Amino acid sequence: MSPPKANFISVRDARRLARWVLPPVVFDYIDGGADDETTLRRNEAAFADVMFRPRMPVDLGTPQLATTVLGTAVSMPVLLAPCGLVRLIHPDSGSGAARAARSRGTVSLLSTGAGSPVEEVAGAAPGAVWFQLYAFGGRQDAERLIRRAGDAGVEVLVVTVDTPAVGNRERDKRHGVAPPLRLTPRNVLRFGPQVLARPIWAGRMTAETARVIRRVGPMRILTHDIFTMSTSPFSWADIEWIRGRWPGKLVVKGLLTAGDAVLAAECGADAVVVSNHGGRQLDGVRASIEALPDIVAGVGGDTEVLLDGGVRRGTDVLKAVALGARAVLIGRPYLWGLAIAGQPGVERVLDVLRAEMLRSMTLLGCPSIAELGPEWICPAATPGSPDVAGSHLMR
Repeated sequence: MSPPKANFISVRDARRLARWVLPPVVFDYIDGGADDETTLRRNEAAFADVMFRPRMPVDLGTPQLATTVLGTAVSMPVLLAPCGLVRLIHPDSGSGAARAARSRGTVSLLSTGAGSPVEEVAGAAPGAVWFQLYAFGGRQDAERLIRRAGDAGVEVLVVTVDTPAVGNRERDKRHGVAPPLRLTPRNVLRFGPQVLARPIWAGRMTAETARVIRRVGPMRILTHDIFTMSTSPFSWADIEWIRGRWPGKLVVKGLLTAGDAVLAAECGADAVVVSNHGGRQLDGVRASIEALPDIVAGVGGDTEVLLDGGVRRGTDVLKAVALGARAVLIGRPYLWGLAIAGQPGVERVLDVLRAEMLRSMTLLGCPSIAELGPEWICPAATPGSPDVAGSHLMR
């Protein structure tokens, strides 16, 4: 059976193909959320409530998507989010995702729990890798990881603060797995029928497992960090402590209120990420795009704001930027591409979003990502209300 090619036409097509490739236990780990998955669904649905206000007719030429994030030049305002267990998805794993990001002129954020050493990934894509920090072992563990990231050439550290406990991910529990996730001989036997039903993934991972065993030994593969997820409770005092030990740019991820964003800035953060962890932690909170305007207003222009959660279209990226985000992070979309075809699949996801952004910018009448702002978005109003903000868009 031949693996699917990276020729899907939308991110949602990529999800469908990834479901065909991955065993259900792996697909649901990527795809699932906490409890009733209300926030997971809302992350996507809320983008549909944000409507554009285009300008016509406008002769643009080719719209400009390039921008900077924390001083790093990127070809478009889309970065790859930190994700756990990436090595379970495709042998290209974190290094392949980073190479894909670099080839498309953007950045990949490597998670502590991705299963790939920061030295390996940063070496595969110099200058295109940021490191996301969990500290399962407290400050001692954090200090060790901070040192490794710095030694690997990483210039931006991202601290995720929304995991004081692990969300109730019922899809995983229905498969009989729950944090801390570990690969054991018993689990391998239990998931045998799923694996056999996905021969493409099974063939890829058999070869990868053999390669890792040759490198680290048979016992290490059964207790490898990629199968572990635990709590990582950070306090604001910890953020200040990290700031004192990290010489580069510092980002705090996992905020949903302006007050917390202000505290992050006061603790030394150069940027914050508006995120509800993709709906995988506390269910019943606002969608990221709904929380974005308050946080942008709260921190003003001194702290860059990124958005994570629910981005599935190029238009979603433009809506987030118009509402004040410097850029967005995508997680599940690039993992679906990775599952389909490895590095080329991730590149295809980025190409699809780029093409959608260029086309939508042309239709919107906006020549540059730098010119997007709230005036390009319809104000919240009841149906039938006059467009009172429309007059200032006249040319």
